[in-house]
Amino acid sequence: MKIKNGNKRKIINFIRMNKNLWILLIVIISQVFTCKCTFAQTAVDEIHTFSSIDTLLLNPSVGFYKWNGQEQAPYKSLDSYERYNWRVFEKSEGVYDFSILQAAADRAYHNPNGRGKFSFAIRCLVQGTDKAYPDYLDSKINSWYSNKKICTVPDWNNAYFLERLDSLVAALGRTFNNDNRIGNVEIRSYGNWGEWHLGNFEPPISPLTPITNASIEHMIDAYTTAFPDKQLIMMCANPFGIKYAMSKTNLKFPIGWRADNWGNRGMQGIAQSESWDYFKDRWKTAPVIVEGYGTGGRGMDYSYCLPQVEQFHISAIGNGNYGVWSTMTSAQRDSVLMGVKQTGYHYTIRSCSMPKTSVAGTTIEIKTKWSNTGNAPTYQNWTVVYRLLDAKNGKVKGQTTSQLNLKTLLPTIDSSNNLDNPIIVADSFSLPTNLKSGIYRLELIILDPSKYDSPLQLYNKDRNDNGGYDLGTIKLVSSN
Repeated sequence: MKIKNGNKRKIINFIRMNKNLWILLIVIISQVFTCKCTFAQTAVDEIHTFSSIDTLLLNPSVGFYKWNGQEQAPYKSLDSYERYNWRVFEKSEGVYDFSILQAAADRAYHNPNGRGKFSFAIRCLVQGTDKAYPDYLDSKINSWYSNKKICTVPDWNNAYFLERLDSLVAALGRTFNNDNRIGNVEIRSYGNWGEWHLGNFEPPISPLTPITNASIEHMIDAYTTAFPDKQLIMMCANPFGIKYAMSKTNLKFPIGWRADNWGNRGMQGIAQSESWDYFKDRWKTAPVIVEGYGTGGRGMDYSYCLPQVEQFHISAIGNGNYGVWSTMTSAQRDSVLMGVKQTGYHYTIRSCSMPKTSVAGTTIEIKTKWSNTGNAPTYQNWTVVYRLLDAKNGKVKGQTTSQLNLKTLLPTIDSSNNLDNPIIVADSFSLPTNLKSGIYRLELIILDPSKYDSPLQLYNKDRNDNGGYDLGTIKLVSSN
């Protein structure tokens, strides 16, 4: 196409008059083609979806725990639990022997199913046991012998009794507060079996003064002082006691609660108790632990097993005290297992969105979709980590922490329609600048900051050998 001479002169004059404008335009265009952006996803995101599984996983603080040395159902567990009488540890005043607890904690650590944790409780009164507290207290406290329950009831308000109980709890705290092998510590200082009640004793329950609110507070305070770094569990039978325990808000871990009548219609009464409002939502921040109603299945109504797990958001159930497995019917076994299967947290990653390609030294965005199809959250600290691995040799080339806090990921299943409502988490990952061009794998792994527990298992298929989950591959171009 020919341009007339007159028009040529107009174009040349325009360029001369707007010289600076043209220079600026050329600079902008060159920057567009040479810019190394700090946040750049250089290709359309690729969305990966993941398959889930429907079986109870062997994770910490969920499902079955070994109960007082028993595992009735033939199912594996990580954690274990036992309770003891005070007199076992203190034969004479101020002389303590915790070797039994040490041995139990060591067994949990060396559990062939995986490294577990040991939880325990100390009791002052047990029916059928002549005396649960040390003999040396007899000369300084009043007591009452129950012919019906065949046990000695101490004076719960006696100053010396409380002082010696404080000393025991403090010694336990000095020994086990910072021990990673220890899971939950139960507050069982009062009542028959340490359950915070004196039910079915002959009238009068005791000629001694009933336990006072001040003594209840004293017992609970002893545990919160001795175990500031442990998950404490409070029995729920005493209205004032459970209310006071739930009011302790200045703790590292909120106090959870426990009931020893799972699978019994009597447990339904908890939701009608005068103190229920004080702990009905505690499952959102602290565990609910239970065991069956009685040896041999006495008092068990197996139709309550699953509904009570769902109603009370139970996290863990003792593998014993709900019947003798070998003599239970298949329907009874199924009821127990359906309840156990629904306990605790069931975290699932549904999908991941990430770029197909990017440039080293830039920041990519990762979007993940998460569900909790279980009954409660986790109550311990976990770190959700993204790791970038060389696809050829599996070496970690970079990592970042997700903003996802699993402790706040409550169940996502809507109970009214049984539909799942996953949450979406958007994270950014700053890629190292020294990465070479090539193919890299993005892995998600959930780690225990204390390095005691193995990486957390998700309810997803294809867990890799690292204990994590592959989210997909990304092609990186070197920034050099």
